[in-house]
Amino acid sequence: LAIIVVICFYAMRNPTFDAPYPDIKASTDSAVIARGKYLAFGPAHCAGCHCGMADTAAMFRGEVVDLKGGREFILPFGIVRARNITNDKETGIGRFSDAQIARTLRYGVGSDGRALFDFMNFYDASDEDLTAIISYLRSTTPVKNTVADHEFNLIGEAVKAFVIKPMGSVTATRSKTNIPDTTVKYGEYLANNVANCRGCHTDRDLKTGAYV
Repeated sequence: LAIIVVICFYAMRNPTFDAPYPDIKASTDSAVIARGKYLAFGPAHCAGCHCGMADTAAMFRGEVVDLKGGREFILPFGIVRARNITNDKETGIGRFSDAQIARTLRYGVGSDGRALFDFMNFYDASDEDLTAIISYLRSTTPVKNTVADHEFNLIGEAVKAFVIKPMGSVTATRSKTNIPDTTVKYGEYLANNVANCRGCHTDRDLKTGAYV
């Protein structure tokens, strides 16, 4: 019985999932790129995880830093390392299509079909804001930086095998665009769908990730 359990565990520890590819295409429009830069270094806080460890102080000073990855998060289930999201074609996102990147951000499904740990909650960001973020990332200077793979302990492998699933949308509808303004409605959108305030400030089911 123990042997069967071990075999099943290792056979199921890297499940793959399917998800649609959003019709998102990067733009070269300077206004769109500027919006993406604002989001990446502001509300979407891409830089908070994806800047290099040595660039942390500069990032907190508000400087524009390379999003070359490598930051380590030591968690109960292992070590998770932020990926290189510069436009490098070998070690960054330059090897992926716009639709692949959009699918990762919107559905939590990686380019190889694996479910990602729920750190980047942009599932209900508008098409316009997803386009802006990807457009900015495409405009960045490619930085060749190979980031080591995640390292999972037994708990982490069990989570991958039996627990983690792509989250996807958590609202009934998703806007294609959200015009920035000073309304409560826009503030709610920004807090929940871009800045992911509820990721820390709202209770969640530890098994499913659902908000409770």
